[in-house]
Amino acid sequence: EVTGKLLVRLDSQFESLLSSVEYAPVAVVSLGYRKQDVSHSLDGFGFLVPRSAGLRVLGSVWNSSLFPGRAPDGQALLTTFVGGATDPAVTNLKLEELANLAHREISPVLFIKSNPAFSHVTIWPRALPQYNLSHGDRLARIENLRAQFPGIWLAGNYLRGPSIGSCVEQALTVADEVRDWLRQ
Repeated sequence: EVTGKLLVRLDSQFESLLSSVEYAPVAVVSLGYRKQDVSHSLDGFGFLVPRSAGLRVLGSVWNSSLFPGRAPDGQALLTTFVGGATDPAVTNLKLEELANLAHREISPVLFIKSNPAFSHVTIWPRALPQYNLSHGDRLARIENLRAQFPGIWLAGNYLRGPSIGSCVEQALTVADEVRDWLRQ
């Protein structure tokens, strides 16, 4: 959306095309626990939740297991995701309700015996681009339009995948394209 507004001076189609990308909202719930209150080993990445499980959480990442220094010694920091395309309304809950929901749903999975010592919730209204049926056509139109303006490149989770890996790969590709263009 911001990119479209920035590029509208070049061509008004940028704004209409880029603002038509649909996004799903996600609440990111960070919860901190004393490790002694979490019976699960937390030895790994985390977990994803299939919709068939009947939970509202999408998954949980065990930050303090993955990245040193994310939590004080003896503590565990877990980041849980709620919402997405199948449950966008959940992001309308109050922040405290979202923290309680995440705690309530991950506690039985991880054998958590107490309330979190810490919680922080961030809501991202436009978190996950939706790759609906018309998205491929939209991307082709965006690329055809962009190609008319040498020296303009686009990067974002709406182009080649929403994962961090996809975004990094895309950024490296764009950086190579910019380097090659500057060398001409």
